[in-house]
Amino acid sequence: MTELITVREKCINSIDDLLNKYGNNSYMLQRINNHIIHYLPKTLESEIINHAERVIRLNNLINEKQQFIQIFLSKNQYFYLSTSNYFYEYDGENYTIVKEDHIIYNLLSNISKDKVLMKWKQRTKINIIKQIKDRSLFSSIPETNTIQNILNLLYPSIFTKKNQAKYFLTILGDNILKKKNKLIYIVTSKTKRLLTELDNISSITICNTNIIYNFMTKYHETHNYDNCRLIQINENFSFELWKELIRKNGLNLLCVAVHYSNRYENSEKFLEFNSVEDIKPHVLYLKNNNQTVIFDNFCSQCLQISANNNLKIEWKKIHFIWKHYLSSVSLPNIIYSNTLKTLLKQRYDYDEPSDTFYNITSKYLPVVFDFINFWEETVSITNNAETNIEEIELDELCVLFKVWVKSKTEATFSSGIINEENVLKILCHFFPNVEILEDKYVLNVSCVLWDKITDINNSLECIKTFFKTKQPLKLLSISDAYNSYCKFVGTTSKFIVSKRYFEKYLCIKIKDYIVYDNFIINDWII
Repeated sequence: MTELITVREKCINSIDDLLNKYGNNSYMLQRINNHIIHYLPKTLESEIINHAERVIRLNNLINEKQQFIQIFLSKNQYFYLSTSNYFYEYDGENYTIVKEDHIIYNLLSNISKDKVLMKWKQRTKINIIKQIKDRSLFSSIPETNTIQNILNLLYPSIFTKKNQAKYFLTILGDNILKKKNKLIYIVTSKTKRLLTELDNISSITICNTNIIYNFMTKYHETHNYDNCRLIQINENFSFELWKELIRKNGLNLLCVAVHYSNRYENSEKFLEFNSVEDIKPHVLYLKNNNQTVIFDNFCSQCLQISANNNLKIEWKKIHFIWKHYLSSVSLPNIIYSNTLKTLLKQRYDYDEPSDTFYNITSKYLPVVFDFINFWEETVSITNNAETNIEEIELDELCVLFKVWVKSKTEATFSSGIINEENVLKILCHFFPNVEILEDKYVLNVSCVLWDKITDINNSLECIKTFFKTKQPLKLLSISDAYNSYCKFVGTTSKFIVSKRYFEKYLCIKIKDYIVYDNFIINDWII
């Protein structure tokens, strides 16, 4: 109202000034009168009509722009992260990084179809880009298909329970959103490789590094049990296969992780839901149990007191049983070996010179004792130039061990049945100097129960005969040679070497006759 009064006064003052200026000039007074009486009303009437039309057009443009922006942003889910300075697009299935030029091209192409907005083309573009920059990628809500695809990627291949996968994603989401807490998540070394790959993907796609800072592969005595959470995975998953899949779906996984963190607030709140009771006992095992309880559980499940004074267990073997127990219940090494030994001394009879505990036994010892005896009796280290080919696969050791047990005339406590995982653990613990490749091949060792090289050498004449029947072929594939070997030893031996070992041996034994990496020339049969 005050502003209108001021304008009114300015108008009156302006007319007064004109009248004062030309008050003695009758012509000019007549002109002023004519303009005010005849022209000004019509001009003002025209002005008010034009103004009303402009207001309508402006409102139409504003409404059109707002509707266009609403529809465009609904159909095109673009997001932005200021930390990475990247734009992202979500098509309802996958998240991808897109260039700003791509968004602008799509935007201008759509605006060009709207004749009303053509006048505001640049203004609309600037407005939409600004709104997209206000839409954080971390505020997006993935569709059900995207979430299920990620869960299917993690479960059951990596996690044995779906809630374990969800819990893991929620933790990752907390870390991406920097929801700091004092918790430590203890994982296996194999999980660490998986996490490192995720951290690399996070660094590349959202420029967020060290999202795995609170995942630890080892428990430290300075860690408070109350702050420790256990993450259990399926140890048999293929990391190489998973790595390729996660590189294709990494951004999707990170966005789903953030969604879970937003949805449940944080990983601790996630554990409060009744639907996750299946994973809580293991996740919260350290929080809900102290060192004494854990030690008592180990003793009650793995060790038995005996009145037989002849029964004894060396500390090194008890330590192995301890590690076996931890593995069987999917626990990290939560009690240091020195501490464990001290606790055992307090409970059982111990002889310092022999480093042995007396009057106790364990149901896990028979197979361990037998395998150690089998190894020391039948296996030897080979390190000369000609026999550096020697190696035994873990599954072959399992078979040879069973044969050895059955051949013993004295009574044995074990059945001779052992799996590759336990063989690997025994070798790593009791024979740490043995070289093992890819957790499968035990290198530079041979077993008296199976002379692999002699078997192959004995089959060479049979292979040559097979080669001759294939004349006039000038080349024999190693695959055909291996098939011939298999037929030969199938009638003379219980064991057959792997194709890998067979090829490796031939490439040393007859290397001068190997061509094109996989063929034997016929000069060899002469």
